Amino acid sequence: MPGEEGTELHGRLPPLNWLRSFEAAARRLSFTAAGEELHITQSAVSQQVRNLEDLLGQPLFLRGPRSLRLTEAGRRYLPTVENAFELLALGTGEFLAPREENLLDIRANFAFTLYWLTPRLEGFLAAHPGLKLNLSAALWQSDFAGTPASVEIRYGRGQWEGVWSERLIADRLAPVSAPAVAARLARPQDLAGETLLHTTSAADSWDYWGREAGVPAVRKRDGHFINAIAPMMEMAKRGQGVALGYESLCADMLEIGDLALPFDLWVPAQDTYFVVIANRDQASPAALAFRDWIFAQV
Repeated sequence: MPGEEGTELHGRLPPLNWLRSFEAAARRLSFTAAGEELHITQSAVSQQVRNLEDLLGQPLFLRGPRSLRLTEAGRRYLPTVENAFELLALGTGEFLAPREENLLDIRANFAFTLYWLTPRLEGFLAAHPGLKLNLSAALWQSDFAGTPASVEIRYGRGQWEGVWSERLIADRLAPVSAPAVAARLARPQDLAGETLLHTTSAADSWDYWGREAGVPAVRKRDGHFINAIAPMMEMAKRGQGVALGYESLCADMLEIGDLALPFDLWVPAQDTYFVVIANRDQASPAALAFRDWIFAQV
């Protein structure tokens, strides 16, 4: 590779610009949009991603005439890259940002913020009337690079170096849909006649659910692919397909009837939500109070 790309790799680590191009392209599913975001050309993004694929020895994207999709390898690699950028941002932010005693910064996964956290925050804020809250809802961990956070709610498997983390929820997942769609599903095999909704932002796939639930016929790769859980759940609510719903996120929607459970076939989720604090010994009283409160809620 040309020297200007910085290919003198230390310990076979790819250059940060390759990883940044991959992450932006994976999030936007477009080399052009990634280039606009990173202020480089589309061809530069494409070349840096090609360099990364050559280094890894496998493709990260499926390239179509007017489409871009992650391969299975790309979906597996993306959380690693996001977590690496997030750790850099978190560590750097600790040096750059001043702290206020009555300010609580929370950075949380967007779907978790929308479906679980905000409906319950009123109680915490009422118990701490002098607290100022700075809540950042992140579709991707790198969306808020450089923003310091007192507490984070991360989605993954808890394998982050340099931070203190605790698993918040032992999550489960099962097919969920609009009630009208669920009414015509008598057995799991009936899913073969439905549009399946896939999310590219989670490791839990229909293939995984089928294997764990003992329903191998559900191995279906067509349907719609969405890069975030929240819009996928909204599509399911509107009858546009059947989604794999996480119990932590869809419990309220199931209770009020926005979603229905066609069959009671829950399987353990591979990934789930963790409370993360960069340095527990230096955590503010507000951060520790929020940590105690959120665990009490679950």
